[in-house]
Amino acid sequence: HLVALLDADPALSSGVISTPWLGVVALDSAAYNVEQIMQARHLRLYDRAFGDDPAYWRAASPYYALNGKVAPLLLVCSSKREDSCPQARAFAARASEFGNRASVLPQPLSHREINVELGKPGEYTRAVDAFLGTLDPSLAALFETSPSR
Repeated sequence: HLVALLDADPALSSGVISTPWLGVVALDSAAYNVEQIMQARHLRLYDRAFGDDPAYWRAASPYYALNGKVAPLLLVCSSKREDSCPQARAFAARASEFGNRASVLPQPLSHREINVELGKPGEYTRAVDAFLGTLDPSLAALFETSPSR
């Protein structure tokens, strides 16, 4: 959620991050549109995270913060979770409306597994590496020579 929010509104990192990032890999966020989540039946953890102020919900939503060109996005989502991939697809579609490159990578893994399995040999890691390789030729070369992936 937070990396997507920073990408959607880079001004939020002003004075903190001086070098622009090449791209974003967001791991299984189901909170790209916080306003939508909070207006429907939702997990209590969202109440603790986002409170009860509708203006804050919108401000905390990468979906609404996105209003122009951003770094390329790879949105990994758990196909085992009901809300993760639909939120990722809607955010990718919004990013595309502004001419951005955004793709969704559904994985048949739990939220925890998405975080734990990334970097281990397998198709999932190769897909993320392939995305990263499109961002910079030196990254592409690094991943091509990596024996463990």
